[in-house]
Parts: sequence; structure tokens; C-alpha cells
Amino acid sequence: MVALLLIVLVGSILVGWLVPMAFKSERPYGIAGDIIIPTIVGVLYAFIIYQYIVPMVGLTGWLAFIGTAAESIAMAALTLWILRKIKS
Repeated sequence: MVALLLIVLVGSILVGWLVPMAFKSERPYGIAGDIIIPTIVGVLYAFIIYQYIVPMVGLTGWLAFIGTAAESIAMAALTLWILRKIKS
């Protein structure tokens, strides 16, 4: 669980830092907001998915680990998009 949270933490920070540069969009909440908000969302989402959803679906091992990490990082990117739509 600790390794998963570290991967999601690093991935979410990278998403918050790199996605605005990749799409050449301005940062409506500043660089701190673009890093902190997706990081919080990604880590909370990973925890909820790994603790509750993955066992109900029956995923185990590496599939559960990789699926949870990828989905949480994608949710961090989606959060940035939603924040930009709300602000504009």
C-alpha cells in the first residue's frame, strides 16, 4: 500500500506540474494549486479504490496495483481539466 501511495503521489505531482505545460494553458490557481489539488485527489482516490472497489471486483496482485495507480493518476489529470472548466 505504501508503494502504491508513493507512485500515485509522484504521478499526481508530475501531472499537476507537466499537464499545463503540455497543453500550454495558463494556471488559474497558480502552480501550487495545480500541484496540490490533483495530488490530494489522486491519493484519496487511490486509497478508496484500493481499499473498497478493487476487493469487490476481485482484482489481485499486480493488476490491482497498476490499475489503481493508473486510474488515480488519470483522475488527477481529469481534476485539472474540471478546475479549468469551472474557472473559465
